[in-house]
Amino acid sequence: MKKTVKRLAVLLAVVLTLLSLTACGPEEEKEDKLTRAEATDATITLPEGMDPEAKFATKFTDEGMTIVFNGINYSETDYFTVPTGSLSIRAKATGEATGMKSFKISLWKQVEGGTEYVDPSTIYYYTDGDMHTYTISDLDPESKYRLTVSYDAYRYYVFGQMQVDGAAAA
Repeated sequence: MKKTVKRLAVLLAVVLTLLSLTACGPEEEKEDKLTRAEATDATITLPEGMDPEAKFATKFTDEGMTIVFNGINYSETDYFTVPTGSLSIRAKATGEATGMKSFKISLWKQVEGGTEYVDPSTIYYYTDGDMHTYTISDLDPESKYRLTVSYDAYRYYVFGQMQVDGAAAA
C-alpha cells in the first residue's frame, strides 16, 4: 500500500509539474489598441524669438503652429483653424517617469457652449527623445480646434517640442 501511495504521489507531482510548465509557455501577444505616432527623420526648427525653455508656449508661422513644453503634466493650446482639413503633428519629448514611455495629444473641436472631443484623435508619442509624427485628416476647415498635451504620470513631467503643420491662428 505504501508503494501505491508513493507512486500516486510521484505521478501527481509529475502531472502538476507538467501543467505548471504549460502555463509558463509563450504568452499570446496583446494587441496594442493605442494610436501611436511613427518615427520620422524630420526636425523641428523653432521660430525666431520662441523661448525653448518656456513652460508652455505656442507660435504660429506660415507652416503651422510650433509648441514648446517644459515640465508639464497637462496643457492646452488656444483655438486654431485647419484650412487644409489635415494636421501633420511631429513631436519629440522626454519624460521624468521611468515607467511612463509616452505622452499623448488629443484634438478638441469648439462647439456651441463648449468643446467636443474629435474621435479618434488621441495619439501617443514616445518619450524617448526621438522625433515621431502622425497625421489627422478629414477635419472641417470652417471649425476651430485646440490640442491638449498630457503626461499621465502623477508628480512627473514631460519636456519637448511639437510642430503642427496645417494649423492657422483663429
